[in-house]
Amino acid sequence: MASKFYAVKKGRQPGIYMTWPDAQKQVAGFSGAQFKSFATEKEARDFIEPPAKPAVDWQADDTIEAYVDGSFDRLGGRYAYGVVIVKDGDIVETFNKSDNDSRYVESFQIAGEVFGALAAIRWAIDRGFKAINIRYDYLGIKQWATGMWKTNKPVSKDYVAQFKELASQIAVHFQKEKAHTGVEYNEMADLLAKKALNK
Repeated sequence: MASKFYAVKKGRQPGIYMTWPDAQKQVAGFSGAQFKSFATEKEARDFIEPPAKPAVDWQADDTIEAYVDGSFDRLGGRYAYGVVIVKDGDIVETFNKSDNDSRYVESFQIAGEVFGALAAIRWAIDRGFKAINIRYDYLGIKQWATGMWKTNKPVSKDYVAQFKELASQIAVHFQKEKAHTGVEYNEMADLLAKKALNK
């Protein structure tokens, strides 16, 4: 019986190997290799193919949804976000904020987008929700948070650092919305972000 199971998720031939030399052949010199050792075969299999997460019941009392959007004022050098919190199709709360932190201004409205998402997550945590669905139109909100995009600017690095801290306290889901296509609450979040710039 093997004392360890070597799971190769990305390599020449992905799979589970009983010895390190066998696993090493699959990953040595392989660009982007992903592998790990486990005490049980089940853990190794779950690493290669994670079990599907159960669907979240967005009608449940401990779940909430948030539409987020960002905006930017080039003349004033300010970014802003708008957030619409929704439960069972009804608006629970709306809020917005603008800022001009020099570390983030160069990222224009993207700063508003990501900090709006963080603000929505904090709002949900503060009120005891167990899961939040972030409905967004800027792809980076999900891609940075899930590690699909590299973080190479202050706005993305700080976003990911704060997201990781918050995501340990609540389940965060992401749902893409097409910008400016008449999705009511998305348009409302966009308007709130613009209003924040005019305060």
